[in-house]
Amino acid sequence: MPFPAPLQSSTTQSSSATTTTAAWLATGRRMTDAGSLIAAAIDLDQPRHGISLAAQGMSSPSTLLGLDLRSECRLTDHWVRGDDVTAVYESADARHLRTTAMWRLHPSDGATRAWELIASAQTSLLQSDSVLAVVSEIDATDLLWGTCTDGAMQWHTDSSPDATCVLLGRSGATGSGDTSVLVAAHPGDARRLTARKDGMRVVVECWLFSTALEKGVLLRSRVMAAVGPATDATLWAGDLAAKFAASPPMLTT
Repeated sequence: MPFPAPLQSSTTQSSSATTTTAAWLATGRRMTDAGSLIAAAIDLDQPRHGISLAAQGMSSPSTLLGLDLRSECRLTDHWVRGDDVTAVYESADARHLRTTAMWRLHPSDGATRAWELIASAQTSLLQSDSVLAVVSEIDATDLLWGTCTDGAMQWHTDSSPDATCVLLGRSGATGSGDTSVLVAAHPGDARRLTARKDGMRVVVECWLFSTALEKGVLLRSRVMAAVGPATDATLWAGDLAAKFAASPPMLTT
């Protein structure tokens, strides 16, 4: 049985009018991060793209923290509140998944801008396949894998099953507008972290949840992404990733 239609929240922004909140500029279903130095926006009708970044210091736009539901889906509700943009999606396949995506500003200093995607899933079936991926596509040539030991991040050029984050940049990046990108999965949440090169881009996938989800159970997980200067990228990225890894995992019910 499919889920009943969700109740509309009084804070939902669903008209074509432009409205402002504490952190986001909402124009219909397009949400723009009003405080980001690099233009960053979310098109709620395109959850797979997540946060799209303007091509500043990059040859093409990058996308961060996209939600890959592995099937067609429909947006059933959305709202903006404070630092959060929340959208509810229902899958169009036999899994009958309802997935809630909350894109949230993550605390960071003035040199970086960071966001989290908090994803939750539930089903109306007795049992369903809940596996989904948080996907980021970054214009990059260099890739470092991060593992956390005793609260400190260590960077490696080779992949590792213990890696909880990746740091991406471009060879020869020396201009003032050059940036690096961090994508970090929480070690208590993620099932698998992968990264593969696709031409001049790197596709990072954080696979979440188990293969079996029961009715009445809510699964919840989160992934962080950040953009900062290419200079000393391993320092600011290592600090952000280590703090994120040390935070308690999300609760499930």
